[in-house]
Amino acid sequence: MDIRLLGPVEVWTSTGRIGLSATKVRTVLAMLVLARGHVVSDAKLTETLWGDEPPATSNAQIQTYVSRLRGTLGAAVEIRRQSPGYVMATGTARVDLVEFETLVSRGQAASSAGRAAEAAGILRDALALWRGPALSGVTEYLGDAWRPQLEEAKLATLEDRIGADMDLGRHDELISELIGLVATHPLRERTRGHLMLALYRCGRLAEALATYREHRGILAAELGIDPGPELEALHRRILATDASLALPARRATPRPAVAEVRGADVRPTHLPPDIADFTGRQREVTSIGTSLAFGTGPEPKPRVVISGAAGVGKTTTALHAAHRALGEYPEGRFFVDLRGSRPRPADPAEVLGGMVQWLGVPAREIPYGLDARVRLFRSRAHGRRVLVVFDDAADEKQLRPLLPAGTGSAAIVTTRRRLTAIEGVRLIDLPMFSAAEALDLLAKIVGRGRVAAEHAAAERIVASCGGLPLAVRIAGGRLAAKPHWSLCSFADALADGRSRLTELALADLEVRGRIEDSYCLLPEPARRAFRLLALLDAPRFGVWTVALALDATIARARELVEQLVDARLLEAVNEGRSPNHAWYAFHDLIRAVGFDLAVRDESSEERWASLNRLFRPADRTLETG
Repeated sequence: MDIRLLGPVEVWTSTGRIGLSATKVRTVLAMLVLARGHVVSDAKLTETLWGDEPPATSNAQIQTYVSRLRGTLGAAVEIRRQSPGYVMATGTARVDLVEFETLVSRGQAASSAGRAAEAAGILRDALALWRGPALSGVTEYLGDAWRPQLEEAKLATLEDRIGADMDLGRHDELISELIGLVATHPLRERTRGHLMLALYRCGRLAEALATYREHRGILAAELGIDPGPELEALHRRILATDASLALPARRATPRPAVAEVRGADVRPTHLPPDIADFTGRQREVTSIGTSLAFGTGPEPKPRVVISGAAGVGKTTTALHAAHRALGEYPEGRFFVDLRGSRPRPADPAEVLGGMVQWLGVPAREIPYGLDARVRLFRSRAHGRRVLVVFDDAADEKQLRPLLPAGTGSAAIVTTRRRLTAIEGVRLIDLPMFSAAEALDLLAKIVGRGRVAAEHAAAERIVASCGGLPLAVRIAGGRLAAKPHWSLCSFADALADGRSRLTELALADLEVRGRIEDSYCLLPEPARRAFRLLALLDAPRFGVWTVALALDATIARARELVEQLVDARLLEAVNEGRSPNHAWYAFHDLIRAVGFDLAVRDESSEERWASLNRLFRPADRTLETG
């Protein structure tokens, strides 16, 4: 039997996980285990279960919880009444916290004896026991009392493991991990010292010194103190290019080859850089962070799916959230472009082939066939703290075999579609920016002084962008590249609907192209519906209007319009009591793309015929079937 505290509080046997559904039952179990054979008093149990307001029946309820534990755990452990409370003997049961402490002790002994490779391996095994924040699923009183010291033990062990890897000359491999840890724990001086030394040994002297200056500034601003003597001493030695800081001889094992995957862009062990001017999305980023940190729950791993229209900022949001969580996933970070909005999405089998190569499988040992590669990838990723960002997923069929299994792994998925058929995910639908968020992003790109000087014009610019982050970024980029332009003149150019899409293009960023990517993936009947509906000059319309415009039955019109909703080219608003009474609306920029496509691809006769059916509906009888 396994009793697990380093993550969600769970009990496992050879047949699977034992159900401990009640928070208070898990809390009693954790308290008895943490007592390590000492008596836990009734008073302490009551305080930890209910705080300052216990019920009158608290003693009876505690007896019930203990009785339930005895029945669930059976003879593997012993829980006995010993005044003034209860005591547990874990017997032969394996407790992950005890195993963690044993491995840490062995790893520290190996490190002290100069056996760095052995120490790194043992400490890595110790850290692999962690499945998320310790003591998840217990009362806040127990979590607040114990979680800080357990998390401190984890961080100290992680620093020991990094120290052992540094002794092995692995400084170049550690930099991305250390950057994430420093960002998550900016006051930990040992971690910052590791980063400074790793940067110095990689010939990045300026960055090593900048890391120290950043730390000194944080301490001065937040605490009014200077860095500790050890970090100051390291800083002086780096300034003096102390010869004793030179890298040791390399003794690391061969590094797995980086995968070269046809049809997908895989970047192992690191993510693309975070967006420096990331704006808004506080609620969404917080929700993703909660899932990544606490999402192991009853599910084996956290999964987040971010959906939204083209250009709404799905990838930037995913990367920003992933960079904030780097410290939680030190054993691997993947970024995979699944090319779902392009004509040839990435093949899952090819993606898996590259990912298992990075996880150490030689190319000659990778099996053929999707199912075999799925099994291989999940077995290799099992138990590792791995975070994968799958960008631009096409659909559930493409994504499902790629999701990592086992505790410790997490996935953030971006997609234009709502992938509601994937099990156990947190679905986040990104809306358009508010006017304030759009104006804030424009100011970050163009400069706050320039925006303040022409505030009314800036408001007109973001209004023309319709809250689409990509459009705001392009507008800001064009203005930043042309400091002699006035915001007023650019706002006038965007106000002209005929030239707006032309103005919203910069280098490889283009609003029209992003929207047309979604359009091109549709079947021709849905593309025709998009073109003809874009001719409507109405803020919103119902399915009856769609049927008239397309010369279709109500059922067929509803089918086509829902395809446009699924492709994020149309939005369902103010839904009525039945599908026949739903209302639909275009985003202004999406409508503009559709209008241009209608002019290009529909004859003038067909355009006029569609509009004529709307203005003379009496000439036609609609069919509902």
